Amino acid sequence: MNRLLTRPGPARWALGAGLVALLILVLFLWWRDAPPPAPPLLSLLPRGSVVTSQARVDLDGRRPFEIAATVYIPAFPGAAADLGHAVLAGYDHWGHRWRLALLLPLPEIPASLQVGPLLGSRDAVVFPGYAADGTVRYRVVGLRWGRPTVLYEGRSAGPVEVVRGVIAERGPAGARGLRWDGRTFRPVPAPPPLPPAVVWYYWTDREGIPHGESNTVVLVPGQRLVTVRRGGGPTVLPVPDGNLHVLGGDFRAHRPGTYTVTVPDFANRPGANFRLAVEVEDENP
Repeated sequence: MNRLLTRPGPARWALGAGLVALLILVLFLWWRDAPPPAPPLLSLLPRGSVVTSQARVDLDGRRPFEIAATVYIPAFPGAAADLGHAVLAGYDHWGHRWRLALLLPLPEIPASLQVGPLLGSRDAVVFPGYAADGTVRYRVVGLRWGRPTVLYEGRSAGPVEVVRGVIAERGPAGARGLRWDGRTFRPVPAPPPLPPAVVWYYWTDREGIPHGESNTVVLVPGQRLVTVRRGGGPTVLPVPDGNLHVLGGDFRAHRPGTYTVTVPDFANRPGANFRLAVEVEDENP
């Protein structure tokens, strides 16, 4: 064996190539190890933080998808959560853990984030905020060389929304669209506004069992779903699945698909939960 390792020739090269291939395989399997489920975002943030909007986003085309959020963070332990930040959390494939990839201070008052396939097939996140002069200032965050980066900063006299891969600035004087050209965002005609939010009512009967006015609602990407409790009975809050955006008490999805919102039974009786199917389609409902 010693002569095989010290003697130059094909056998030594073959052994070396085999060891290198084995090392590459071990590293690949380590990198591809199944990731754990995403933890609650608050577990990655300083104690006392408050999440105001949150979404799962596909920034790099790999699962698990990242988490984007607007949050308020305390300036120091025990203080009120009053510092607005844009947050991205992702899975570290080498460290096998979820971690914060971006914690960006927002000098404006944060509004609900916007998400869409702004970079071709990949998502980018728009973090808007209300400035002191009444305008909306926003930052578009995506990946560049694998790292979260502010790709564009803009200002609008009115609301900003993402519609069909275009950023739409809607001010009193008119609307302007911005589309990614591979290097930056260029002006394009603004797409039509999103349809109004869909309002869905639910209630609980005398026994506390939840009910809804329908089993299914149909939305287009980016359209909001507003859930409203009607009547008396125990107070229960709808719980969205992990792929729906959470915008305060409203929900939204930026890609077509089937999602669910569950109204739990306060007594946790088997089969008593009410599940709403949320169908997100490309065409207007």
